[in-house]
Formats: sequence, C-alpha cells, structure tokens
Amino acid sequence: MAEKTVRFNFQRNRWQELAALVEDGLRRRIFPGLELLVARGEEVLIHEAWGRLEIGPDAAALETGTLWDVASLTKPLATATCLMVLLEQGALALEERGAQFFPELDTPEKNGITLRHLLTHTAGLPAWADLYSQTSTPGEALQRLLHLPLSHPTGTAVLYSDLGYLLLGEIVRRVTDSSLAEVFHRQVAHPLGLAHTGFNPPAEGWGRPIAPTQYCPFRERLLRGTVHDENCFRFRGEGGNAGLFSTAADLHRLARLFLEGGAVEGARVLTPRTVRLMTENQNPERLPPRGLGWDIKGTGFGYASCGDLVRPGAFGHTGFTGTSLWIEPAGGLTVIVLSNRVNIARNKNQPDMIRFRPRLHNLVVGLTES
Repeated sequence: MAEKTVRFNFQRNRWQELAALVEDGLRRRIFPGLELLVARGEEVLIHEAWGRLEIGPDAAALETGTLWDVASLTKPLATATCLMVLLEQGALALEERGAQFFPELDTPEKNGITLRHLLTHTAGLPAWADLYSQTSTPGEALQRLLHLPLSHPTGTAVLYSDLGYLLLGEIVRRVTDSSLAEVFHRQVAHPLGLAHTGFNPPAEGWGRPIAPTQYCPFRERLLRGTVHDENCFRFRGEGGNAGLFSTAADLHRLARLFLEGGAVEGARVLTPRTVRLMTENQNPERLPPRGLGWDIKGTGFGYASCGDLVRPGAFGHTGFTGTSLWIEPAGGLTVIVLSNRVNIARNKNQPDMIRFRPRLHNLVVGLTES
C-alpha cells in the first residue's frame, strides 16, 4: 500500500538530520510513527514514513498512504470550506447572527455572535466542555452546548474553541438539510477526486491501513477508524470540530486547492476571491490573526507550530491526534505532518509534540532551500 517515496536532490547530511530528528521523536515516544509530505506546488519533494502503525512489538511498519484521523484539520478543510461554498451559493453570510440558526442564542449575552466570530474563535465560547458523557443523542449534546455561558464577551479575545465549530457543523446541516459528511463529499471530495478522505470511514479504510488513535475508556475499545474526539463522536462522527479521515496525498490535493485559487486541475470548489478571504487575517490588529478556519502566522513573536522560518502570512492548522498542515503561499510550500501520538498517551507526550513541530518545520524549510 506504500506510495512511491519522492526525494528532492538534498544534501545527504541534511536528509540525515531530518531522519535523526524523527527517529529521536520515535525513541522518546512522542509518536509511534510519522508520515511526512513536503511539496512545492504540485511537485512532491519528500514523502516518507518512519516508525510503526501503533505501539507494540508486533505492530506493522508505518507505510506512506496510511489513513489518519486528522482531528482539527477538519475545521478548515471540511467545515469552513463547506460554509464558504454555501456563502458563494447565497445560502448564508458571515455577518449573520448565530441566533438566526439557533433561537437559544437570542439572549443578551449571545445574540451578537456571528458566523465570522465562530469561524475566527472570537465568539467568546469556552474552549471545550463535556457534551458527551451525560447525553445520548446529537440533539441533547447540542442543547447542552447552546446553554453554556460564554467565557468572555463576544469579539474581545481569541479563544480557540471546538464548541464554535460544533455549531458551524450544525449550521451546515440546517442550511442544506444534509449531513456535513454528505455536503463535504458532494461539494469538495468528489469534485477533487479525493478517494481516501471523508467522515466515518468503512472498516477497510477505503483500501488503506488505518492508524489507530487511543484506547477510549468511554467507548471501551481501541479506536481505529472511529473519531478520537468524544464530542464529535456524540455528533455521529461529524461534529464540525473533528471527524475527518484522510491520507497525505489527499491532504496535498486539498492544500493545492488553497494554493491554486480554489481549483485543482480544472475542478473548481471555491473562487479565488473566497480563498483569499479564508486565508487572510479576519481579526482586528489587537487580536491574534485568524483566517476563516485557518491559523495564520503573524509578524510578531510567540509560538508558531510551523516554526521560525516559514514566512509570515502562511496559514495552517494542527490536530490533537498529532497532525498538522501548513501552507506558505509565497513559496508554494506545503508541509503535511501526520502521526497518531495519542496512541501512546493522550496528554503526557503533548508538550514534546508542541516542541517537536517547529523544529521539524525549521529543518524542512532549511532542507528544501539548501
């Protein structure tokens, strides 16, 4: 199932540095395996896999082409993209209030929340809440969410919130009378020819090995092809905040969608104007930059998962399971990092993963320009 590994004409010592960094992460148990795809435009420079599919002495070697739970990459690639398709169709607008879709939000505290606020994490919603353990249906979980108090007044701060994207996923469903999975397949995956990307994959993983995430005490089983995020699971595996499964090659094709103005090889999903809107900062200068669905590297100081050498204006996202995708439009650079770090631990290795990501991107940028 492994796809052909493509290597650029790198200096040998630089390639060894890349391998050494990843292998150190394997030894330190940051992740059981890692798949890396680096491209410039449509040209793949690196596509390599290290380690194993999961922990354990008898685990299979990790192959390129594995199917991954990409976690929060769902937010820009599926949820925000589907919303922008609906915007282009005249079905909604960014300044529409959430209360127009959810009467429960028509309160003095929440009636100022707009779709733009939800997309940019400025609605004031808490970062997270347990919506799953005391509920049994998506409707019950949604009601629990809609009645949560805000963490701060709308528009005053950026607080990364899974909850806002759960609402956005529900808005897609209410506007289209279709599931998020159906809308994504119809409007994005099918036009782009993404044969290995979608929600709730079948047991055979669309013909690809599936990287398991974690043993889940709530579901009492190892999760392989079932979304890791519990709240998303309560929303039938397509909550808007997570749930997408994909391969490195399909993610590269999705990245090209944003690099190439909303169309890939003649298949148009978005207009160039909409792509610019999604990938440019939407927040006022006093707040950290965010696009519509995307994180954006700013010009100031502070942690950036894409490292120090990726240029300001790059846009990307990370996923809790151990994934990330960053796109630098100025150079056409795409860096896709896929791992199932949660297969080792939910939280213990997360600080190491946070440190690993910028180091890897720094090395990749240096390597591709050497």
